[in-house]
Amino acid sequence: MTFDETVTKFIESHHLIRTGDRLVLGVSGGADSMALLHYFHAKRLSWQLELAVCSVDHKLRGSESANDLFYVASFCKKRDILFIGKTVDVQAYCSREKISVETAARELRYQAFAEALNEFDAGTLVLAHHGDDQVETMLMRQVRGNIGAGRAGIPVRRPFGSKEIIRPLLTLTKQELEHYCAQNGIVPRQDATNESDEHTRNRFRKYVLPFLKKENPSVHLKFQYESERIAEDESLLSEMAEEKLAEVILEKSKAKYALSIPRLLSLHPALQRRTIHLVLCYLYTNKQLQPLHQSIHIEQLLQLIRSGHPSGGTFFPKGLTARKSYDRCWIGFMTEFRKVAEELKMQIPGETLCIAGSFEAEYLEADDLSRCDTGRDCLIVDGNKVPFPLFIRTAHQGDRMRPNGMKGDQKIQRIFINEKVDRDLRTFWPLVTDAEGRVLWLPLLKRGLALPANHSADKTNYLKLKFIPFAGFGRT
Repeated sequence: MTFDETVTKFIESHHLIRTGDRLVLGVSGGADSMALLHYFHAKRLSWQLELAVCSVDHKLRGSESANDLFYVASFCKKRDILFIGKTVDVQAYCSREKISVETAARELRYQAFAEALNEFDAGTLVLAHHGDDQVETMLMRQVRGNIGAGRAGIPVRRPFGSKEIIRPLLTLTKQELEHYCAQNGIVPRQDATNESDEHTRNRFRKYVLPFLKKENPSVHLKFQYESERIAEDESLLSEMAEEKLAEVILEKSKAKYALSIPRLLSLHPALQRRTIHLVLCYLYTNKQLQPLHQSIHIEQLLQLIRSGHPSGGTFFPKGLTARKSYDRCWIGFMTEFRKVAEELKMQIPGETLCIAGSFEAEYLEADDLSRCDTGRDCLIVDGNKVPFPLFIRTAHQGDRMRPNGMKGDQKIQRIFINEKVDRDLRTFWPLVTDAEGRVLWLPLLKRGLALPANHSADKTNYLKLKFIPFAGFGRT
């Protein structure tokens, strides 16, 4: 089939366009978006379409990106197409929001598209993602550990606020789009950053995609088929999980859910995963955050729930945590768990559970010291030099300790900063104090006591403490 026939068939089979639609095309000046623009300009009369074009200068390539915008503007002016140019400062936004350049560029670009839709009073944004983009996206998401509908890659259509986004070029390759431009006398702009290995997508494009195309030149069609089937399957399974979730929930609020473990485990494993996925999505969305969990996080929680241990916990990105207690599992943001005791008397010997993990305490004799672990998850205490009992608590404002080997004290907050501890975890990081409140240990980070010398003649009992963090708890 010709380019026109391929795109038209895809649009009609997916009901993407209606006669009389007002559309905004996102055009960068590259071969893919210029082919998109040329195609829709050719169809505008027969389909009675009203078109506007939005081009965004990210200010990342100096005059080159400004010239891209000018190129698209000139193309539109010659054809009497409404042009909406936008300039955004990606670097400034990136620094302010503490996000990657790629993420910042995408967020600002879509903000510009949303503005253009409102300015033109259009209901649909048309983007030029193609089959090669689909292959790259699905592979990247598989490697990253995406779950649910995220595995399906780029959707043919999706909501965009009160409007929608459509992508009619997903069954065409980059090479086919370049050939279409050449046939129609279009000389597209080239973005040199697409050749850089700095970006993940570029590495997939340069090294993985050529291998797959060599094995199967139509691999993009296979991926597009799988993308649509995965999306359909996930839609059905999500509906089923939504129905079951109501049976599993014991309590809920905007920031915290309590689930019945027996009811959750009575579901099919596929629904167990999707039920947890739904809860995590709700909690992140309620905090106005993009869901940040991956497949490994759900598997960690399922492992905890299925284990025979009556209690435990696991951590997710951005301070979301789960705690198991017998037949109940709480999932929520850490601030919701502040009611958990901030000071616990350590069981010696024995195990003490806190919000971040568990502490095991056992007595040793001097002869055993040489065989002891000396990692940051362990502390050896000389019982003759430390007043008992010992306590576990979280850090208080102004807390200080004297790390082993240092002459002076150091603020706990400074240790967190130096050790690059995630800000969301600092409030809940456990520390161990003696009966006088002196900080003896910041597990996984700093000891406040030197390891006792091993004197075989000395039969004094020593205390070995071991911290076992819950899954996901630790430094970034």
